[in-house]
Amino acid sequence: MRTFASASNRGSAILSACRFFLLAGLCHLSVGALAAPQWNDTSAQRIDANLSKLMQESGVAGMAFGVVLDHELVFASGYGLRELGEQSPITGHSVFHWASVSKPFVAIAVMQLVERDQLALDDRLGVLLPYFRMADDRYQHITVRQLLTHTSGMPDVEDYEWDKPQFDDEALKRWAMAQSGAELLFAPGTSREYSNLGFELLGLIVQEVSGISFEQYMQKEIFQPLEMGESSFVANEIDPALRTTGHIGTPTRRVADAYPYNRRHAPSSTLNSNVVDMGRFATAMLNHGALEDARIIGEDTLAMMWAPAWTNPEDPSRQAGLGWNVGRRWGGLQIASHGGHDDGFRSFLAIVPEEGVAVFVASNDDNAPVGPFILAALEILFPEQAAAEANKD
Repeated sequence: MRTFASASNRGSAILSACRFFLLAGLCHLSVGALAAPQWNDTSAQRIDANLSKLMQESGVAGMAFGVVLDHELVFASGYGLRELGEQSPITGHSVFHWASVSKPFVAIAVMQLVERDQLALDDRLGVLLPYFRMADDRYQHITVRQLLTHTSGMPDVEDYEWDKPQFDDEALKRWAMAQSGAELLFAPGTSREYSNLGFELLGLIVQEVSGISFEQYMQKEIFQPLEMGESSFVANEIDPALRTTGHIGTPTRRVADAYPYNRRHAPSSTLNSNVVDMGRFATAMLNHGALEDARIIGEDTLAMMWAPAWTNPEDPSRQAGLGWNVGRRWGGLQIASHGGHDDGFRSFLAIVPEEGVAVFVASNDDNAPVGPFILAALEILFPEQAAAEANKD
């Protein structure tokens, strides 16, 4: 899975990326100023060495890592075990619970319905879900846009009840209707607070507007077109021979008490996938919403999703798009990303559209240092940015 990008291909990719980001007002650098990612005969071996070293130092149970460069999965490797105590090495096909990396997928689903004029970003919750109630009447005026940007004022989920999973078709709707005593944290649109509840409601909106279950919609409109054949929002659909087991505790790891699955929290949390399939999703994102003959989202729509819709007043480099975290962070790179963390699992997906690069990691360990894992690859792909970051210290 290792490849090399020619200079002509890199130039074409950079020009294409800049044209794309001009739509969102995000491409501020000239083509000459962009430092092309480095990939040669030793890049994969160096990333592998860095990741292996971090695995050994951290004592992580297991993880898998992927790199997409110029529309190709150039690195996909597994480390450690699917379950400690078992002879079950992790590979690029091992399936993990990706937790909140589910959210960009949900955002894509929402924006598909917007593109089809079945939904609008300013549609209000009180109209879309007339059976939904909260103790705070302001909930009725929350918009789809505010749910996507975590500016709705919705509180977060306190107990996912992974140990009491519900599997029936009505689980998500039933849970939403049980929030009748909840209060908003602030007036919609006046602040920002991360809310898994908000994304459960987005998934329920997808379900109501499409007329099929949330999980069926995701399979039909995202996984099947992208040929993500080993991915699902339904944990029981995953081949047991591929599934990983979560681990908790430090420094001594043990198997988590329950696998994090409950259908009432599917939209916010229950993406099950591997780095091979995630490579196909990341490639589609880097290719402006399309993979081979399949397009899951329009180019202009994806640009809108990655444009800043909220900026942290205390740190302008931290911004939120529609279902994504965006901003110029490490090395000055414009990155669209999302992380995930649930009992026994951690994950992270980072896409660098201007450079045609994506890096992503999933671990079956509650204490996995996913940030250092991501940096271990970025520092090799972008040595100039790595040197600049080192000089800041």
